Amino acid sequence: MAVTTTKQGTKLVLTVESGVAADGSAKYSQRSIKNVNPALADEDAYAVASAVGALQAYPVASIARQDLTVLSNE
Repeated sequence: MAVTTTKQGTKLVLTVESGVAADGSAKYSQRSIKNVNPALADEDAYAVASAVGALQAYPVASIARQDLTVLSNE
């Protein structure tokens, strides 16, 4: 039984440090960039997310890439 994969989409998620909680710990928020071409290289995805992060009012704590892949049995 051969399983094939089909890339359906990619999303970039920026986590920004949006403030400080009452106990002094950092508060975080997420910004998503949807409908990213799944063929985009990781280096290019990071460059895009970094450029968008530079436009944010808060500092970027992390950048993540989420790929959606569908598995099918053929």
